[in-house]
Amino acid sequence: MNITTSASAIEDCSLPLAHGIAIMMTNSLAAMVGTFGNILVCIAVLTSPHLRRCSNFLLVSLAIADLIVTMVCEPLVVAIVGKRALIHDCASNLELAYVVSSNLSCAASVMHLAAISVDRFLAVIYPLRYGRITKNYGQMKTMLIVVWGVPIIFASFRVPFLKETSYLVFVMFVVSYGLIIVSYVSIVIFLVKEKKRKQKLRARPSVEVNSKIERRVAGTLAIVIGVFTVCWLPMIVVFFSAGKSLVKMHGTAYMWIRSLALSNSAMNFIIYSARIRDFRDAYALICRKILHCA
Repeated sequence: MNITTSASAIEDCSLPLAHGIAIMMTNSLAAMVGTFGNILVCIAVLTSPHLRRCSNFLLVSLAIADLIVTMVCEPLVVAIVGKRALIHDCASNLELAYVVSSNLSCAASVMHLAAISVDRFLAVIYPLRYGRITKNYGQMKTMLIVVWGVPIIFASFRVPFLKETSYLVFVMFVVSYGLIIVSYVSIVIFLVKEKKRKQKLRARPSVEVNSKIERRVAGTLAIVIGVFTVCWLPMIVVFFSAGKSLVKMHGTAYMWIRSLALSNSAMNFIIYSARIRDFRDAYALICRKILHCA
């Protein structure tokens, strides 16, 4: 009986060595690239006059949430997978630390995307009033307090009530994605109507130019949200489809799905650089300064 139990425990806490090494390498690479990239985003926005816009501070805040993933969550995954693949240890203490940190960063990320979507909604649909709304009503401060306050409270409750609060992850995703969808559907409807009024808008070139900029920024952030969805949807489906997990908990498939979700934190700065010239220029300048100092 003891032998069977022991064998079962080893089997439950083990991972195939080849998959374990591949998963560790994948997470290590994503952690290094993501850490470098998200630090670049923060430095670029804080030092570049062209990027030091109020709305871009949400991107800095999102980069900080991503840094929690790349500097805490992914190293924990590497350690957990290493223990499971090499010595068949369940690494329970590390798993608890991972759950808390990943819940904090994931909740913060999806709430940031919701806040960014609402911000883009205001910027695109109310371009003439956007600056006044941001300045007079403290929109950005309120958003930053909410997108960090709620995840911190949520992650704190997850420690003593791990099983009881699992459903809150799903609720948070549904509410946040509801805001994202409503915001972007409204933007699309507005842009369709705006196209029909194009002749009238030509009489106000400054509005048209600003509108083009805001549309491109909105398009870029829509790509960010799309990539986030592709990376995180398998994880959400696995845990909440039919009320039970579709793959073995902490098994090989689960660890790859987890790695896909975490890898999203290394992708945003690549999207910014591909879509927004000011970010590319700022990255190039920062890298030249780093090389010069070296």
